Amino acid sequence: MLVKAEFNENIRELEALLQKMASDIASGAIYEKLPPQELLSKTEPSIARLSGLTEKSEELMLILKPERALTIKSMCNRLTQTLANFKEILLQNTADPLANSRLAFEQLRKALADGSDILFMMREIRDSPSPLIDAILNFKKASETKASVVSTQASEDVEPFVKYILGRIDDFRAVLISLEKKVDEMKQIMRELQEESLKILSKETSVKMESRENKTENRQLSIANFNQTKHEERM
Repeated sequence: MLVKAEFNENIRELEALLQKMASDIASGAIYEKLPPQELLSKTEPSIARLSGLTEKSEELMLILKPERALTIKSMCNRLTQTLANFKEILLQNTADPLANSRLAFEQLRKALADGSDILFMMREIRDSPSPLIDAILNFKKASETKASVVSTQASEDVEPFVKYILGRIDDFRAVLISLEKKVDEMKQIMRELQEESLKILSKETSVKMESRENKTENRQLSIANFNQTKHEERM
């Protein structure tokens, strides 16, 4: 299945799952006064499906919008942690099981909110993927449908697109090479600054130690002179 088609399917499944979970809560099919084991049993299939969809959606979002990797990973990790907390609370043995159910139920509500945030971000990424990634995916799709876009038999509507993609790839490669050079230059500057700083610190330490030694030596000489003078006076 193509990435975009798979991503759209994930959006539909996640939306349907979140609606079902919200409906179960609104209708009272799932509520906070259920015993922990019963609450876990009723929600386990949905929780497992939500966890799987989150993992798969994270992979697809990182492909379609790599520049938002930090946000994507942060939001997905937050939902995954919330789901883990939900199960952990319900599996704890305490003197007040219903208190566990109430705490877990709050995590379940939070999971719905976290899931809704991810669904909103998925729609944004679907409607506005990374331009370069979108172009590459479209090129891949065109190559699969045309069998061979580089052949002399490629249709006229594909050839301009191929040239555009190849040009963008060259531009992208040039930018990467330039960035790598800049990074290397910055690393070299940092190394030189570090070396100079260490030299300065070393010199300062040496000067301080020499000064301290001179002071100690002068103090010793002063004491020696003082003792010598006292001895002469006694003579």
